[in-house]
Amino acid sequence: MSAACIDPALPVLPTLFDPAELSALFSRPVRADRLRHKRGVSAVARLRTLPPRQDPTDGTTPALAADTAPRWLATYAPHHAPKLGRTLARAARHGYDLDVIDLPGRQTLVAGPIGLDMKLYDTLRAFDGRHGPTLEPGAVLNYNPHRRVVFRIGTAGGTVVCKAGRTDPSETAFLADLAARGVPVLQRILPPDVPSAGTLRYYPWFGQGDLQHAAGWRDHDAARSAHSAGAALALLHAQPTHLAPGPGKDPLHTLGTLRERNLHLAPGDQARLDRIHAALVRRLSDDDRTVLVHGDFSADQVLVDASHVLLADFDRVTTAPPGMDLGSFLAVDLLQERASGRSLRHHLLEGYQDAGGRVDDETVLAWTAVHLLDRLNEPFRSCSPSWRDDTEERLEMLAALVA
Repeated sequence: MSAACIDPALPVLPTLFDPAELSALFSRPVRADRLRHKRGVSAVARLRTLPPRQDPTDGTTPALAADTAPRWLATYAPHHAPKLGRTLARAARHGYDLDVIDLPGRQTLVAGPIGLDMKLYDTLRAFDGRHGPTLEPGAVLNYNPHRRVVFRIGTAGGTVVCKAGRTDPSETAFLADLAARGVPVLQRILPPDVPSAGTLRYYPWFGQGDLQHAAGWRDHDAARSAHSAGAALALLHAQPTHLAPGPGKDPLHTLGTLRERNLHLAPGDQARLDRIHAALVRRLSDDDRTVLVHGDFSADQVLVDASHVLLADFDRVTTAPPGMDLGSFLAVDLLQERASGRSLRHHLLEGYQDAGGRVDDETVLAWTAVHLLDRLNEPFRSCSPSWRDDTEERLEMLAALVA
């Protein structure tokens, strides 16, 4: 199935999956990813400019070019196109650089700077032009269009990290409570010389990077850091569940949601998805343990330095069976291992058990399958030219896990 078949209302959608065609339209080497697709309405993605020598058709995920920041890319079905009107007016009024590409069939591709992201514009205005809305080249660490942007800024006290986007006001107290109980977490700070707003969060710059990247460093003992991360996770799971700022997760409800979400990507595989769903419901229905969980745990949520680790990004913290976190880590590690040949999961599980965490192999395996199901749409969201084959490969992995 092609991307065009998924949404006939957006005939330009396949262009986002063709780096060569997209680059020709923008007259520079680019790739799209982080796709947010609303069927019949819109497609919004991150547009990444590649270094001049990067081949946009080689299927890799390139590093950002040193002299640019990622941009948002949007296209709307004709009857929803007026949603861009306010953004276009802002660009014209303030002289911002927009790419506007008109295509046949009343289709338009528009790309612009992060500061004109329609969901982040008001938040970034708090900087009054100091660090936004254009953001300094190379400062952006992560960008998810219409959701959040993470960037580094300099303050009188040194470099800090800012996350702009929706936030839970109870996060500061929650993280402070965890730290007081000995859980190694990255706590929020509020430097005196930065804007203060409910949608802005600040964190200290810590360590060398995350555990996923550390696995590729020659001079870093990633196995030791993964072991420490497992111990930190066990300590998190040992905390009282009443600390959770939000309601608990029902794993069976989550399973049903994932099944429905993935059907439109693989309509010919409905029977296989149904079998996988039924098998996971059987395996998880007896898992009644409930602990405080990170909710989105993987190696890139663990910050590392030479001798310490900190757990970060608690946006999805909740209460659920402990396998939810362990399966999340294992699922991402399995996918990363296929690309890099490196694995961290054995060291993570060893550290978790050494710190008193209990691992039920069958339950963790089931949760790993749940998180692979959750990531079944990643090739589509990353605008991979081979997304259909990549999705089929993940389906085969899932089927093998639940066989």
